[in-house]
Amino acid sequence: MSIIVRRPDLERFLRSGGRKLLFGRRKTGKTFYVRFMLPKYKYFIVRRGGMFFDPIEGEEYDLRVFLKVCGENVIVDEFHRADPKFFDSIQAGESPENIVLVTSTLHFYKQFVEGPEAPLKGLFSIRRVGLISPIELLATEWNLKGKKLVETLVFYQEPSLIGKSIEDCIISGSIFARSLVGEILDEEDVTYTRRFDAILESVASGASRLSDISSYLYARGLIERASTSYITKYVDTMIKTGLLEKIEIWGRRKGSFYRHLSPLTEIIYYLDSKYSLRDVYAPWEFIKNAVEARLPFLIERFVERFMADYFGLKPVKIMEPEIDVALVRFKKVKVVAEVKWKDSLTTSNLRKIENKLRKFSEAKKILVVPDKSDIGDTSLDVWDVEDLQRKAREKCIIRSG
Repeated sequence: MSIIVRRPDLERFLRSGGRKLLFGRRKTGKTFYVRFMLPKYKYFIVRRGGMFFDPIEGEEYDLRVFLKVCGENVIVDEFHRADPKFFDSIQAGESPENIVLVTSTLHFYKQFVEGPEAPLKGLFSIRRVGLISPIELLATEWNLKGKKLVETLVFYQEPSLIGKSIEDCIISGSIFARSLVGEILDEEDVTYTRRFDAILESVASGASRLSDISSYLYARGLIERASTSYITKYVDTMIKTGLLEKIEIWGRRKGSFYRHLSPLTEIIYYLDSKYSLRDVYAPWEFIKNAVEARLPFLIERFVERFMADYFGLKPVKIMEPEIDVALVRFKKVKVVAEVKWKDSLTTSNLRKIENKLRKFSEAKKILVVPDKSDIGDTSLDVWDVEDLQRKAREKCIIRSG
């Protein structure tokens, strides 16, 4: 990547040395960032079958030879593929003290660090590496500004898309997103079936609850009855593997709200479900209009993640009244926000927003717009793109210290 998005929390973790373990689904930039931060560490990747491959020397080694040539500082990528004797050597103190283990799994890796028989239990400091956070992206210098900046950074949460235009993100991402799903499930040793695709399509098209998802699959003849029992294990697997996330519904309507974790898979599966673009060619102008119609929802999610990280609070879904962003601490709503991704906002709409958020008397009330210069008098705390960038840089400076 020509542009490096600094990740302060991960940097501080890696620079402290010792035994480290990073986990996270594929294509989140784990390998790139570890090698970028620790250039003096020797790098090996474990191939399927258990051999340790050195891409610099172009050589592969069995465990015995690897322990002789790995040196004092080493990175072992896809460590979960290694022979069990490798973990015995770590327990016995035969491996380097400064060792970073990396795995592209979100669930499978737990057998090595959890449970009474886990070979690495208690031996490593552990961190999850997910998508790039909105704070990290907004703290970085870009050539874009204002509204276009945020619309592009939505997709840059996927590290592999950094530097691409939105058009390239969508067109090249169409194949990438679906192959990524297969790779993620394969790393977790899960068989990829049509039901997984259909669930991702249903969630992208607005089926946010288990009953809605099961009805979607039943209508397509993929399950015998519109019963949640047919899909629960699939949804649970996709949460464990980082394809979906589950959000608590707050208020009288209890339950869970499901959505895509990645903005790329959400937009690609949305286009598939609404316009059948997987099998039918469409010109970019047509796709562009569909993407622009969906972008405000992706930006709401981007802002929610920014605020949850910035304030250190938990996001929830409030449906009565429907709130774009709601953050809680324990049993109290601490922040509510509306995101209006428009070039202008009428006085009437502004008053409606004020009235809706006023119901949360003890919460901080925020309005997020691309540019606040034309917003009139309001009781709301108004943030625009420049505010988001400033707050992101301030937060990253604190974390770097």
